[in-house]
Amino acid sequence: MDNATSALNPIHGARSVARVEGVLFDIDDTLVDLNAAAVKGFHFLTSEDFKDVPGGLREHAARDYADDGAGAYERYMAGELTFLGQRAERIRRAYGLVGLDAPPAEALGVWSARYEDVVQGMWAPFPDVHDCLDALDALSIPYGAVSNNVEDYQRRKLELSGLGRIEVLVGSDTAGAPKPDPRPFHAGCRLLGTARGATLYVGDNPVNDVQGAIDAGLQGILLDRAPDHKTRSTEILQNLGSLAAIITGNPGFLAH
Repeated sequence: MDNATSALNPIHGARSVARVEGVLFDIDDTLVDLNAAAVKGFHFLTSEDFKDVPGGLREHAARDYADDGAGAYERYMAGELTFLGQRAERIRRAYGLVGLDAPPAEALGVWSARYEDVVQGMWAPFPDVHDCLDALDALSIPYGAVSNNVEDYQRRKLELSGLGRIEVLVGSDTAGAPKPDPRPFHAGCRLLGTARGATLYVGDNPVNDVQGAIDAGLQGILLDRAPDHKTRSTEILQNLGSLAAIITGNPGFLAH
């Protein structure tokens, strides 16, 4: 095993899961490096407004925007804000962090549209994703994605990221509710044609992804690429390089 391959394989306290017949993934910051794209896109859009802001403070504001320090996306999922509304809240907070006034309300729509054009060109999968999907294909294990975003938008994200091979996709709009509601998970299982208890869900959110999947009757593993989550779960992956090995290493696994 060379160093490049080895670097993709470490896992943190993950134990063998039960028999797996299908895998569902979260998309944002699980398959697609949305955070990195958001930081780059924010820097691009604020390059003029933030030109006199010290570099460290600019980076702090960009990361706060990408990480949704405003907590606006959850409010969008709860129906309290529109998609543009949640983005406006994040923009206002980011500008406030550097002591600047945010663009006026009438300009926020233009800012958001420009940001969208820029960030979509920056969407890309994490380097371990295609190898993981190749391994699942070799095992004849079907896979798909279940996301807390609009299905059409997430389909475009997968295609622009080079992940059009993921055909099964469930969005919060088509499922009728966002994760951790069980409906998105159940819809994913139906589309895969797999039993809930034999379907593994992989995501980066301990509550919406892992606990939500478990409560819905699926298996769940936390993907913690940055290891900064505070969780007692023993089901933690540092990346996707070991997922297939965990599946096949279980005594209940039967090759197709």
